[in-house]
Amino acid sequence: MYCFLIASLPDLHLDAAAPMTLEEFDALCRAELDEKEFAALTAFDGTVTPDFRGDETLPDIYNAYGKFELYLRNRIALRRADKAGEQLELPDPPEYFGEYDFAATTLANTADPAEREMIIDRLRWNCIEEQLLCKEFSFDAICAYRLKLVIVNKYRNRQLEPGRKNFDAALERLARQE
Repeated sequence: MYCFLIASLPDLHLDAAAPMTLEEFDALCRAELDEKEFAALTAFDGTVTPDFRGDETLPDIYNAYGKFELYLRNRIALRRADKAGEQLELPDPPEYFGEYDFAATTLANTADPAEREMIIDRLRWNCIEEQLLCKEFSFDAICAYRLKLVIVNKYRNRQLEPGRKNFDAALERLARQE
């Protein structure tokens, strides 16, 4: 049922420019999906609150991704607190995601914030890909495309060099204050 829509979508790559905006994608889907499907598609943008445990009204892939995102954010917060010598209490997650724990060392040893963010987004991308096994032409595949598009579009207007210059200038200011 979704084969033609999915087949018509341009490929997405994390390290390449987004082929369309989220708004353009939503407009394309609005024309192809019924109201209920479109509402489900646009009900989640990957953002989770600390109390996210899943929502039966969301497609399965959104629930799986939301649980991963909450785990990821909590693990990053714990690592930052530990690095700052602070104690942070967070509830045990309902699920554990070993791929993040495995990548945490690489993440912690990466000094460049842009590179760290890309590592985190690769983890997100991989989570989405894992949820698609044997579902390449399902509604979940359309939802997965939307999640990936959110990630890719995040980089749409970023200019790496001005960001690095601002970061270096901030580091210099901090060094002078010490």
